Amino acid sequence: MKKIFKFLLYIPGEILGFLWRFFWSLLKTALIIALVVLCLVWYSSNSNSQFAQSFKGAFSNISSHLSSDKDLGKDIERLATDAGSHTEGARWSNNSATVYIASSNSTLASAYQEALLAWNNTGAFTFNLINDKDAADIILDDRSDSSSQAAGEAQSTTDALSNRINHVDVYLNSYYLLDDAYGYTYERIVNTAEHELGHAIGLEHNDSETSVMQSAGSYYAIQQTDIVAVQKLYAN
Repeated sequence: MKKIFKFLLYIPGEILGFLWRFFWSLLKTALIIALVVLCLVWYSSNSNSQFAQSFKGAFSNISSHLSSDKDLGKDIERLATDAGSHTEGARWSNNSATVYIASSNSTLASAYQEALLAWNNTGAFTFNLINDKDAADIILDDRSDSSSQAAGEAQSTTDALSNRINHVDVYLNSYYLLDDAYGYTYERIVNTAEHELGHAIGLEHNDSETSVMQSAGSYYAIQQTDIVAVQKLYAN
């Protein structure tokens, strides 16, 4: 009888022991993962390596998704960086164009100015800022459009015979970019402006590598691959 009684006590004891060991194993695993994530976050904030920037973009992506209080229809991950008309292979006659900033919003106008400077600093293309809107090759403006799923837009008109761009209207969508709920920092607004200027130059989307021309997110500024793409486009 004693053996039967001890056996009956043994089974629940083993079950409880297993559950206890399993709980502590999960807890230790969670703590290790949290420590690794914290180390990666610190590394991404203190390094300019491609891995660090990729992790930073992915982490920001997840954070934006989890912290958004808006419904899924307005989730930042469903936004494209831009929308607009682009003809493959289209470019300006040479690697320069005149630009007029029409946006009256100080944040967006400042972002445009930084984006212009960033492109000019590459030496691959030159944007010449002028004060005459009617004489500008490219007009940089903004609009608030909740019906669009894009943070920016570049509308190009191109000569059908020569495939040369003759005018571009660029818009930054303030509905998304200036609403904190969508997670756009000022840095990402500048990246969006750089992206749209990339289209104004003649660049297409590039989702195969780290590039300012990635089709969504605006997590990257101008990269070496973007400079090479412009140089290739204007090689002849």
